[in-house]
Amino acid sequence: MAATGVAEHVPRRSGAYWRDLVFSRLIPSLFFALFLARELVLLAGSLPGVHRPLDLLFVLQQALALAYFTMLVVLYAVRLPQRGTDHRLTVIFIAFSGTFAAISASFLPGGTRREGLVLVADLLATAGLAYSVWGLAYLRRSFSIIPEARRLVTGGPYRLSRHPVYLGEIATAIGVNLATAGWLSAIAIVYFIVCELLRIRWEERILALTFPNEYPEYARSVPRYLPNPFARG
Repeated sequence: MAATGVAEHVPRRSGAYWRDLVFSRLIPSLFFALFLARELVLLAGSLPGVHRPLDLLFVLQQALALAYFTMLVVLYAVRLPQRGTDHRLTVIFIAFSGTFAAISASFLPGGTRREGLVLVADLLATAGLAYSVWGLAYLRRSFSIIPEARRLVTGGPYRLSRHPVYLGEIATAIGVNLATAGWLSAIAIVYFIVCELLRIRWEERILALTFPNEYPEYARSVPRYLPNPFARG
């Protein structure tokens, strides 16, 4: 093959590209992949012990958790470039420490099993997971732990409330710990809820700045927290 004498140009990647790839995509994906692996083990281990309707509910809960963490792993890897963000250290700390508090709450010592709350807890956790998965299915490549704006999502559960993923995560965290939590777990869940509420406020401010025409109108039509099936989103 004859040489053309023209050097092939290979574009160099900037430092910002590599920082985004490693810290905003690879590391979060690997972090959630650990919990994805855990859910796979839990789901596989729970299948042989299914004998009662309550066991089926637990299996459904594990399947939804598996779907949730699978979506987090994939969405972090392929998410869209940000159009607006808040990278203050306080915001980053609140976002990640709240997530850690929610995940670690069920592992903290001091809890006792309350049989009378098991069914209610499982129903709440399952509903919360289902709502979060539904929200992620519409949020898709716009997902982030740190408050950021990529595109304005108004379909699906976002027609009912402005923050379905946050609402689902709060319901899940309460449900998972309701029947077994001790005081340490209760403190962790309260801290997580406070962090979620702060993230909602910060995220709304970024969305309003990034989408100054669309977001205020959307916010006037759709409630912030609890779903409203009659909202005009």
